Amino acid sequence: MFGSRVTRAILFVCMALFSSVVAAQTWNAEQQEIWRTEELQWKMSLEKDHSWIEKMVHPNLSFWENDKTSPQTKASLVRWNRYNASMGTTLEQELFPISIVVTGNIAVVQYRYMVARENSKKERETVNGRYTDIMVKDGKHWMFIAWSGGDDPKK
Repeated sequence: MFGSRVTRAILFVCMALFSSVVAAQTWNAEQQEIWRTEELQWKMSLEKDHSWIEKMVHPNLSFWENDKTSPQTKASLVRWNRYNASMGTTLEQELFPISIVVTGNIAVVQYRYMVARENSKKERETVNGRYTDIMVKDGKHWMFIAWSGGDDPKK
């Protein structure tokens, strides 16, 4: 019975990873541009380059992360982003795209992630999570206007 569960788990993981790769390979140019924006935001955040907020976030941002009590604004993002970055370091990260739906100048992006991080006490952890990001094309560039998600609950 244990072997059967392990086999099913491996099969599920392979299917999930393969379906993400297949979806990404069949995206049109606009979806690929949107995904590059997602990857760039994560890269800039990893490098503690806070300029991503001014470059990539719409002034009317509203976001609600799993560990927050209510939605927050761009001003709140600016306030807490630097503080949170000072509390630890991301060591490694990987994104797993699920879907990108575009309607006019609005895009809904859904993906999962895995992050290895170290806190200020040098304690390390690896977490998984998910986001749904909503982007708006403001002129020539895609900008974040809303998102919801964050780390999965600890088991």
